[in-house]
Amino acid sequence: MYKGKWGIAVLKKMLAHKNSLFIGRKSLLTVLLAVLVLLSSSSVPALGDQEQALGEQEQKYENPSKQEIARKLETIARQKNIPSVILKAIAFKESSWRQFDANGNVVISMPSDPKYNPAIGIMQVASYDASNTEEVERLKYDIDYNISRGADILNQKWEFTPKIGDGDRNKLENWYFAIWAYNSWSVKNNPNNAALLGQEAYQDKVLKLAATDYTKQGLATPVPITPIDPALLPLDYLPDKNQVWSTPEPYHLGDLHVGTGSDPSRGEGQPSIVRISGQDRIETVNQIALTGWPNGSDIVILTRSDNFPDALAGVPLACKYNAPILCTEPNRLDQRVIDVLNTLKPRKVIVLGGEQAISPAVLAKLKETLTWTKDITRIAGADRYQTAALIAQNFAGQQEAVIATGLDYPDALSLASAAAARGIPLVLSTAKGLPEATKKVLQELKPSRIYVAGGEAAVAPQVVEQLKTVLNLNSGNITRLAGSDRYETSVKIAQAFYPAAYELYLATGRDFLEPLAAGAWAASRNACLLLVSQQGYTINGPTENYLTQLPSSVQVRIIGGEATISEKTVDRIKNLLGKTS
Repeated sequence: MYKGKWGIAVLKKMLAHKNSLFIGRKSLLTVLLAVLVLLSSSSVPALGDQEQALGEQEQKYENPSKQEIARKLETIARQKNIPSVILKAIAFKESSWRQFDANGNVVISMPSDPKYNPAIGIMQVASYDASNTEEVERLKYDIDYNISRGADILNQKWEFTPKIGDGDRNKLENWYFAIWAYNSWSVKNNPNNAALLGQEAYQDKVLKLAATDYTKQGLATPVPITPIDPALLPLDYLPDKNQVWSTPEPYHLGDLHVGTGSDPSRGEGQPSIVRISGQDRIETVNQIALTGWPNGSDIVILTRSDNFPDALAGVPLACKYNAPILCTEPNRLDQRVIDVLNTLKPRKVIVLGGEQAISPAVLAKLKETLTWTKDITRIAGADRYQTAALIAQNFAGQQEAVIATGLDYPDALSLASAAAARGIPLVLSTAKGLPEATKKVLQELKPSRIYVAGGEAAVAPQVVEQLKTVLNLNSGNITRLAGSDRYETSVKIAQAFYPAAYELYLATGRDFLEPLAAGAWAASRNACLLLVSQQGYTINGPTENYLTQLPSSVQVRIIGGEATISEKTVDRIKNLLGKTS
């Protein structure tokens, strides 16, 4: 008898040629019923199921390259203030750096106890609300989000486990208890308990991984990390918060306080003060992209060079995607930008602003240039306020937001970068109040804290009152960061977000392009952007007082040529920080 797809073929022929079969209606009905019975009992899926199976095959997912995953882990580790060697080793222990298995399915581990959630993805995240389907889907299919959630969980473990030594996050040995707790803060990870079972504690396995090039591709330079002496951990006990836990010797430093070298997981040293500049502002922006992303970038942000709002709102987006910002004239794609795109080889370009900002001619040239990809996306609203609101929609779930004026840029330059490093979106206000697009996106995001960029001349008191009403906030939930001028405002932002910066980017306060491109780079490294004038800063003024609080090991990037920040100013900074070169 016919079954499965053959039964379907017979059925179709019978229906199409029933007159030539010389059978009566009752006979035809009998045959049809027989075929349907055969179809229902067949192991071959029905047509609808076959279509669904084909659709599932088309949805097969693949992991990024190991190089790309390493870059993602390093970037997010910096954003979350975690030494990258720690986050990378944990991710490899959890999943061998895989979000998807060989069949294109999400890597999921089922718990032995059904009351716990399955562990999902590259970081094997199990701390989530299983009823929140949007959250679960993001953990499954957004690898950056999965890594970010894993980093957040590790930071939570750092906070509640006993402090080791002086609590310096850059000392790799100080992470021993946090790594322990990432798997389970239980006695099963007490190395003495594990040894009785002939096993090795989770955190000790992670430390052993870190001491090898576990990727076999040169993407993880071996770093020895000294574990806590098991003799200090009695059997069947968890480490006590009231006990003084000394940092194991010898201790080793991560990459939080130094520049990134040939191997970002180790943070190879760079010269303490470096100037990044070009012949003009566009060339400086290009040099920022090439220096900050020497191995290329998966995504690039393209914005106009003659106006600030789109680039300002785009800094958090650039940081979210670890993307450099490039700029061009509205009606012409600069050949130098084309050269940078050919070097970076992005898989995707996000264009900010409508056709008045980036014209169809520029878009056409962009498509012609990017022969290796067709992934070009434009984020554009009817005006600057709506464009900023559309960008902010990429930050669902974020509990904070920044509001800045859409009419001028100085006060918002530093705050855009500082906020971006923490994944905080930036939206714009008018002189009179909140535009409808801004109001709507804030109501969607529901932030519980707002940072206001600049004084009342930049963002008027009535705007703050509107924020209180729209978001049901009180004055304690709104922080205004403002000084007597753009430079003091920049210092106040630095003090709020980077009281002890270990990497500093100095840029002009008289233009928006270089600071915003540098701000995206700084944010990707969780570094501080500080504005200085061409003439430098006042002796014993806010900028100098902030600089004197920084460690002498701080890495400094001077953005722009001598016409932007003079060599005399650089010499003063060197003397202030005790640097001789």
